[in-house]
Amino acid sequence: MSAPTSIIGFQTYQPDPEDLCSLCGGNFGKASMIECKNKIHVCLECVGILSEIKKEREMKKRNETVLAIKNVLIASVKVDYGDDPRHSDALFIYDQICAGKIPGLKLE
Repeated sequence: MSAPTSIIGFQTYQPDPEDLCSLCGGNFGKASMIECKNKIHVCLECVGILSEIKKEREMKKRNETVLAIKNVLIASVKVDYGDDPRHSDALFIYDQICAGKIPGLKLE
């Protein structure tokens, strides 16, 4: 009679879902990630990427708004002076609106 043989095998590693970044899927460990609502975990690399995306969107929105303000200024004066000092005026107006220094105006 032969003795029962036991087979030794390795278990496939299954990381805890809280150790995985919800965006890139990287295994960083819960301690090195930011926990958001609905059990979403984001690694610091993805936070940096999201921050850059946000900055790019804000810059695009800023440039579009500044162009609109500049166009309003140009239309109101109806004179083009070549080197346009109104661009800096439009930047100033935009920044003042963002800072909340112009009551009643809010950027969407």
